[in-house]
Amino acid sequence: MKALRVPLLLFVLPASLLAFVSSPAGQLGLERAALGRGELWRLWTGHWIHFSASHLGWNLVVLLAAGSWLEHRRPGWLLRHTLVAAPLVSLVLLVAEPAMRVYGGLSALATSVVTLLALVQLQSRRADRPLWTALLLLVAGKIIYDAGHASALFSRFDAPGVRPSVFAHAAGAALALGLWPLWHHLDATAAGKKSAGTRDEFPAARFR
Repeated sequence: MKALRVPLLLFVLPASLLAFVSSPAGQLGLERAALGRGELWRLWTGHWIHFSASHLGWNLVVLLAAGSWLEHRRPGWLLRHTLVAAPLVSLVLLVAEPAMRVYGGLSALATSVVTLLALVQLQSRRADRPLWTALLLLVAGKIIYDAGHASALFSRFDAPGVRPSVFAHAAGAALALGLWPLWHHLDATAAGKKSAGTRDEFPAARFR
């Protein structure tokens, strides 16, 4: 249950509550004009906005499963990664999607967390490497599918003008690949400092 706490607070609770708010995209969605007015919180909050129950449901299922697993394997990584990845994905979209009016959805972060989890598992569990390699290939296949289709593979949107962004999903996966070595290095550094502190607390005995 402890591993579920962060995914529930980060994704399920805010995204679910906003599903009952009238026109949340107007206040929290990723909008170029609003960012120009200084509303920088949208770089994060835009990921909580969804355009149908199907859109919300699929994203939460993936993030709850992958996020809980990642939190169990590497406590603290989920919060750290999503806090950094969310605004970076938003910035990529502002550059790559000049015609985008508003962006919303957790699918980019879901793609990023699934990719990060697969990398963690590939490093630590040799017996399961074919499984996690296959998962990475599925992520790549999903991105390729999105690039060639105007509609989402799983989600269905309420408004006809809404379409998935291949740049969002590709950015999420690329950020996981790029940030994973940093998170691993930070953990290794923290473990090294902890080990050094333990040795300092128990100095070698002196003999006369």
